[in-house]
Amino acid sequence: MKCKVMTFNLRVRAKADGENILDNRKDKILELIRREAPDLIGFQEVGDETLAWLKQSLSEYYVLGHGRYENYHGEGTPIAYRRDRFDLHSFSEEWLSFAPQQAGSLLTGLDQSGCPRVCLCAELVPVEGERPIAFFNMHTDHRGENARLVECSLLVQKLQASAHPFVITGDFNALPDSPSIGVVLSTAEQLGTVDATSGIPGSFHGFRGDVGNHKIDYVFTNLPTDPAASYAIADDNA
Repeated sequence: MKCKVMTFNLRVRAKADGENILDNRKDKILELIRREAPDLIGFQEVGDETLAWLKQSLSEYYVLGHGRYENYHGEGTPIAYRRDRFDLHSFSEEWLSFAPQQAGSLLTGLDQSGCPRVCLCAELVPVEGERPIAFFNMHTDHRGENARLVECSLLVQKLQASAHPFVITGDFNALPDSPSIGVVLSTAEQLGTVDATSGIPGSFHGFRGDVGNHKIDYVFTNLPTDPAASYAIADDNA
């Protein structure tokens, strides 16, 4: 099965972004998604209003997920999948903590910021009859290296428990040679995990027009893939 996957940090609606505030980028975001036409999208930094907008605007997709805080609102990491390509078998959203079912829970005792972190997983059945896949999406901590290490270890546990081939999207806030990315790729021999974006040198542009060599966004999978076919979309301040 050929499947086009996108990871997309939309950036929260922040007044400090000036002309690049989310409100001014919405048309570009939709244009980009429709031009690229991915089958699966893992979003990061999506607030309540943005989530409602995505659900209303992306009629070709089902958009799943909710906020990461105790009341199930606020910033989240929703996923989207094409209606004409997949049926949903199951969906889960758990906190990357030692109490994954406790809404808003944190990795107490570690260097995590005050931001709860979640991992979404949708088990999707291709309508063309191929084997189901597990689609994971997450956004690891921006502050704590130890927290990121544990968050990625919790992801690995989920991968090991999955009965299906998987795709992982996310903003991991970590460079390719970091311990946390090493944890994900440590499953290469056991699970066949590869970094489908290994040929992309950078992903963070900060609205400056150049991603340079600062790569923190990834797509991992154990499905057949050609990393040479992956690309970073040219920055158009979307």
